[in-house]
Amino acid sequence: MKKIEVFEGDELSFSPNFIENTDDSIYLFGESFLGHPMNIPLSQDLLSKHVLILGNIGSGKTNVFFQILDQLSSRIKKDDVIIIFDTKGEFYESFYKAGDIVISNDGTATGRDGEDYWNIFREIDDDKLEESIMEIASTFFEGKISSTTQKFFPMAAKDIFAAILTHFYRSRDKIEVNNALLREFLDIGSADLIRKMLSQHEDLANLISYIDNDKSGQTQGVLSELQQAVREILIGNFKKEGSLSIRDAVRNKDGRKIFVEYDLASGKVLSPIYTLLFDLAIKQALSRKKSQGNVYFIIDEFSLLPNLSHLNDAINFGRSLGVKFIIGVQNIEQIYDSYKEYQARSILSGLLTSICFKVNEESSRKFIKDLYGRNRKKDTFISAIQNRGIVEQVRDSNVVEDWNISNLKVGEAIIGLANSNPFLYKFKKSK
Repeated sequence: MKKIEVFEGDELSFSPNFIENTDDSIYLFGESFLGHPMNIPLSQDLLSKHVLILGNIGSGKTNVFFQILDQLSSRIKKDDVIIIFDTKGEFYESFYKAGDIVISNDGTATGRDGEDYWNIFREIDDDKLEESIMEIASTFFEGKISSTTQKFFPMAAKDIFAAILTHFYRSRDKIEVNNALLREFLDIGSADLIRKMLSQHEDLANLISYIDNDKSGQTQGVLSELQQAVREILIGNFKKEGSLSIRDAVRNKDGRKIFVEYDLASGKVLSPIYTLLFDLAIKQALSRKKSQGNVYFIIDEFSLLPNLSHLNDAINFGRSLGVKFIIGVQNIEQIYDSYKEYQARSILSGLLTSICFKVNEESSRKFIKDLYGRNRKKDTFISAIQNRGIVEQVRDSNVVEDWNISNLKVGEAIIGLANSNPFLYKFKKSK
């Protein structure tokens, strides 16, 4: 009989090492691979080190989100807020309550007191006016700038868009400013109308040079980029009058949930809005001087939120401010595509609790194996050669091997908690 003993490094086992169970813990519900009921506590301290949920479609990720959200929703306090990126509408259907905020492109859109829509001007920070306007404009035009070799036109359009936001924001005491006004202005806005608007502001007048000649290809090119970007993004509910602000919602907290509902039909063109909303929410959460309650970010299908500027800082420095991320990923290659690989690695390395279901994609398997590293094993067995007796062989191997991942069934995962060995686990079905 062969005996395998790990004498250096971690070992994939059927149960974790000691895990602290505190009054504020939530639980993962299920059983061990030996068939014994086993609920895994996740303390607030553990959640503050963030959670990664990785797995193929249909492997069991959504079930874990349901277990976690069900408990967070029932325990949410006045100083807490939960921000949910809902890609399939399931979280809204199960966890929405009156008073929650929903930013969506369908009939679910609502504020605290009834139907309401997102207002881009409400996201502008008085104390950092120029910075916040430029952040909004840069997010709207980033995709166009990065995808062309003729960068002048989208970059000029971005600057003019920022100037238009500035003009209307400065006029907010005289007129009601909202997305409907912005979209209408840009639908009818000729080069001459925009020049007249820019000329009213000494600090914006220099931008007239971008569109100073109606007959030039430059003017037409810049206007085309400007109007095309806005007409693509400010559509549906996002071109309506509204008062919702994700910055205000995070600042006010009030024990609410904020649902950002992904539009499957228009998700790609609306991607800048989703990215902007989460960047603004993260930035607001990081702007506090100390922890004033918890800010939970529940992000399923993380790859659909590309180019989050503040995520790395939030993961690495947001712990003391009550910021907690629970992030779902189908495969690692998607994250490398959405973020540069070195940045993706930095983000993923900050998610210290990992729940890994079955994955087929090569980069994901390598990620899981690298996550838990190597160990040294001693194989002891009786030699098949007569008179050699007991043989001992030492070998290096992965703590988690390919076959450990391949053998996982639906609802089965390899869990690694911060400062604990990885272990196999079977989740209880919660929905």
